[in-house]
Amino acid sequence: MDPNIERAIAERAQTQLGLITGGQILALGVHRSTIQRRVASGLWIPVGRRTFRLATAPPGREVDVLAACLDLGAVASHRTAAWLHGLVPWPGVIDISVPKGRSVVGLQDPAGLRIHTSTNLPPDDITVIGATPVTSVARSLMGLAAMPEHEVPRHELVDVVETAVQRRLASDRWLWWLLERRRCRGRNGVTRFEDVLAERAKLGPTESWLERAVLRVIDDAGLPRPIVQRRIRRRGRFVARVDLAYDPGMIVVEALGHRYHATREQQNRDAARASELQLLGWDVHQITYDQVVDTPLWVAHVIRTALANAGLLDRAA
Repeated sequence: MDPNIERAIAERAQTQLGLITGGQILALGVHRSTIQRRVASGLWIPVGRRTFRLATAPPGREVDVLAACLDLGAVASHRTAAWLHGLVPWPGVIDISVPKGRSVVGLQDPAGLRIHTSTNLPPDDITVIGATPVTSVARSLMGLAAMPEHEVPRHELVDVVETAVQRRLASDRWLWWLLERRRCRGRNGVTRFEDVLAERAKLGPTESWLERAVLRVIDDAGLPRPIVQRRIRRRGRFVARVDLAYDPGMIVVEALGHRYHATREQQNRDAARASELQLLGWDVHQITYDQVVDTPLWVAHVIRTALANAGLLDRAA
């Protein structure tokens, strides 16, 4: 093969995670028989009906996603888009979206490719991560909201939205604006998305999944809501910002996730802060991830008893 064509193929593949499509190869003047020989020799590995990976390029999840997009002229969407944006773990299934009307007959891949069709994929709904075309954060969140409850439960949708806000990929104000804009366009998932934003407004600006899980335990037990992310001061001096607090009764509930409280240094800081709060008269209760997940009724019992001891409830049983 002409060295200039070889170089052009290598350069194009380098920008596409080692991938190149049949159409791109033919456009460079390569004959179909050459493609067949390269495939037969193992130099080009088919990763779709008309897409190839150069044998020198390593495989990977990102490669699989981009291969599906190149092969079908699609964009990564739904769970896969959320994964590429760093909002969810690897979903195990590649979700892509293609314009409605494009033929996808016989293209459903039992190995894990799920094809969605859309009547409208405008440029402002599409971005690029690395080399992969992907739906924007806004469109990805709406895509998740449009998925069935058994695939994306409500609590998971709440967590994804919270993660997007924490990472400053979105804000609550912007998400409400987005909701109204999508409602006017008649998008799927609007009702679920509105429900999630309403729940966020009710829960308050939590900082972790664990804090939201504790709030759900409190709600399920029929207990009053605490203040979220309470800043505690004494004589104008900042003492601490606590996860959850009941001002009447001076009760603090801290959610201790393993990720941010596992080191000895952090444990020492947690203990010192708890001691300082207790010296100021606060009743401090530290709740761990395992307790919330494995024994939520016990967590509710602890909070109920603390409220009762402070005279905020009838004496707990």
